[in-house]
Amino acid sequence: MSKIGRNEPCWCGSGKKYKHCHLAIDEAAAADQRKLKQAGDALLPRIVERAQMHTAAIPAAFTQYWNGKYTSDQMANLDDIEDRGAERFLTWFAFDHPLEDGQTLVEQLASGAAEDFPLSEDEAKVLGQWKAVRLQPYVIDRIIKGKEIIVRELLGETEYPIEDHAASRHVEVGEVLIVHLLPLGSRFYIGGAAAHLTPDTADKLREFADLHVQALRREQPEAGYADLLRTQSHVLNHFVMELPVEEPDPTVFDRILLQTRTALALAGESVGLGRPSEKRED
Repeated sequence: MSKIGRNEPCWCGSGKKYKHCHLAIDEAAAADQRKLKQAGDALLPRIVERAQMHTAAIPAAFTQYWNGKYTSDQMANLDDIEDRGAERFLTWFAFDHPLEDGQTLVEQLASGAAEDFPLSEDEAKVLGQWKAVRLQPYVIDRIIKGKEIIVRELLGETEYPIEDHAASRHVEVGEVLIVHLLPLGSRFYIGGAAAHLTPDTADKLREFADLHVQALRREQPEAGYADLLRTQSHVLNHFVMELPVEEPDPTVFDRILLQTRTALALAGESVGLGRPSEKRED
């Protein structure tokens, strides 16, 4: 909504001047939004710092996220190897990785049970919104330079406006962001570091996700994209890791999909489930 002058007609169509109608309501809502944004900005670094305290759980999660390519003792140097790799992992660990009780770190903290992690009223509201957040791919649909970008779920239909003045200046329509999209009040923001992919990856990433959904349906016949993102979002990083960093490679997508089909078929056979395309006989 564009800015309205105090003496202009109210946006609601009441016929009253804005100052005599919705001005006070809108100002209160804007103040609440600013408070939640400030709470979120302060909370995310605390969560990432808290994630690093889970030293027993990190090694296995690290191996899972990086598909065995790195070990957790490389954490300090990971930003030199992968683009903001440590930040990407720790954000995923906090939001996506289930701990011993089956909850993610964010879910645990949102419950308020951690006495050594005090929450303000606004921080508690923010964490309540963040419990369901998982790593997810989005396609950039529209850009409002210097203000926001409009993204659409690659594995869904929902659109989200992301308030990010900096990002809106250096991304292009059609590009893919693999990121934690954090709600804060009525707006959305990028949480942590995003994997930023070229437009030609969109269809192939969807095919890659389809293969993993098919494999998931061996044990959960009704599984869909939401189930994949909730339980196996780390595979999105496996796709990112296979992409060439410097020189384009036109064969890379076919190689990724072939390797994925083979690995998932072998995994199914190892537990007696057969290949995805085969029917089992009782």
